[in-house]
Parts: sequence; C-alpha cells; structure tokens
Amino acid sequence: MEKLQKMYMDYKRWVITNPWLVTDIETLATWSSYFMAVNKDKSPLTSELVYSLTKLVSFHNDRILRETYDTEDLYYGQRDQIKMWLTIIHYSEVFIEMLVKNKCGSQAKWTVVTLLQVFKCSSALVLLFRFKELPIQHPPIPVLRRKELIEGRKIDQNSNTCFVLPRSGRVMRRVVGSQSVAFRDWEPMKIKEDSGASNVKDLVFAESLHILKPLIHLASMKLFGTKSWKQWLVALFVDMVSMKLYTTYKKELSHEQQLEISRRNLALVFYLLRSPVYNSFTKNVIENIPFTSFIHHAVLHYMRHWQDIYLCMWSS
Repeated sequence: MEKLQKMYMDYKRWVITNPWLVTDIETLATWSSYFMAVNKDKSPLTSELVYSLTKLVSFHNDRILRETYDTEDLYYGQRDQIKMWLTIIHYSEVFIEMLVKNKCGSQAKWTVVTLLQVFKCSSALVLLFRFKELPIQHPPIPVLRRKELIEGRKIDQNSNTCFVLPRSGRVMRRVVGSQSVAFRDWEPMKIKEDSGASNVKDLVFAESLHILKPLIHLASMKLFGTKSWKQWLVALFVDMVSMKLYTTYKKELSHEQQLEISRRNLALVFYLLRSPVYNSFTKNVIENIPFTSFIHHAVLHYMRHWQDIYLCMWSS
C-alpha cells in the first residue's frame, strides 16, 4: 500500500513539473483512439476504451493541476461532487454501453442506458434547482485551460486599470494601469457586469427541457422505434423549444453562458447524421461528393458504428 502511495505521489510530482509533456501525451492518445476507430481491423470497443481512459486520466490531471495552482478554490462540496460524477459518466458512458451490449446483449444495454440517464437527469436537476446552475455545461467540469492557469495569464481585465470609490461608486483609472496618451479614448471607464436573466422561469423551463430530453427521447424510441421519424421529431422539437427560449434572453446571459448555448446550437447539426435523416438524405450526399472517394468510404464505414454507438443522441 505504501509503495502504491509513493508511486502516486511520484506521478503527481511528474504531472506538476511537466504539464506540457503531459498535455502532448494526452493529445496523442486521444488522436490514436480516433485512428483506431476508422481502422477496420480494430474493434470499436478498443478505441472507445482508449478514448475514455485518456479523457479520465486527463480529467484527473486537470484536478491535480487545479489543486496545485488554483489556490482560491480547493474545497469540493456537494455541488462539485455531483459535477465530478457527471463528468466521469460523460467520458465513460459510451464505453460502458458498448461493453454491456457485447457481454450481455441489447436488452441489458438499454437497461444500463436508462439507469445512466436517470442518474444524469436527476443529478442535473439538483444542480439546476438547488445550486442555480444555469445552463449546465457539457461536460459539467470543463477542460482546464492549463496555459492560462499555470502562466497566470487569466487575470481580471479591470483589476490593474481601475478601482471603484467606496462612497460614490465612481470608477477611477489607476496611474500604473493607464494606457499611453496616444492610445487613450478619454471615455469614462466601465466595468462589465454579468446581467441576470429577466425571466428566470423561462430559462429554468428551457434548461429543464434540455435536462429531461434524454429520458423523453428514450421513451419515444421505446414507443415509436429507433428508426422512426416520430422519435427524431420529438427530440428535435424538445431541443428547438429549449434553444428558442434561450435565444430570446441571449443578451442577458453572461459570456460563459452564451458559449454553452452556442455549443448546443452547433450540436443540432448532428440531427443530420441520425436515423432516419441519415439513411434518407445525408448518406447519399456523402456518397456523391466528387474526388473524395477514399475519404467518404472511411466515413461511411465509421458511420455504421456511429449510428449504433453515438448518434442516438441521448447525451448531447
């Protein structure tokens, strides 16, 4: 036991002293999983295992670096524990589903999928209603920006240029932080404040729809079938209603919130790769792209696995 603990401490020291080498190794491992996935001789389960392990190790390395360099927040409360487990599931759920399907069959797979989504949805609802997390990021604990953290480049833009008078509230420039005369605009300084949404109920409803969409989608697939247009339309309708509500109040969201909403909007493109749209339209488009026969053969080969593994879209 002591030997293992010593090995782990040596590993932590190595991560802390070689963060850029660690990042390069993680990136290489992640890309290797992609190359394994398009290789016909490799099992999709193997590539997904490599991908999941790489992401989990990277997530743990981020945690080590956060504890080392980010001295402001070292406490992991209930909120952080929930986000941690949701992030772990985010990186490993596809591998778990594939493993269960290979070992126990499709029925066991759908049982595990349902249990995972019930846990994810209930945990996300706790974050929403108890801890006012809105919107919930994907993954809940984002990838650490190591360069900014380690090199100390992430600083408050206003901290070195101005200060606020305690009695009048007037914003004053600092002499040290002032720009040269040639670059000054002589306009009063302003501090950007994150504005809250004017209609919280609408945004809570929008986030609730996004959280519950996986369970709604699973129920519609059970009711209408995995290849039916009805289950596709139900999932799209839920996403569109949620996005419409968020778009209405987009100007009132913070920069980080807007980034998450933009990511969700981009994720709507994957509806073109899901059945039945893929089989009826998108596949023919890929096959008819000129001068790219090698590329689209590899893509079509991998899409067969995507249809069964990723593009059920219960975890978007």
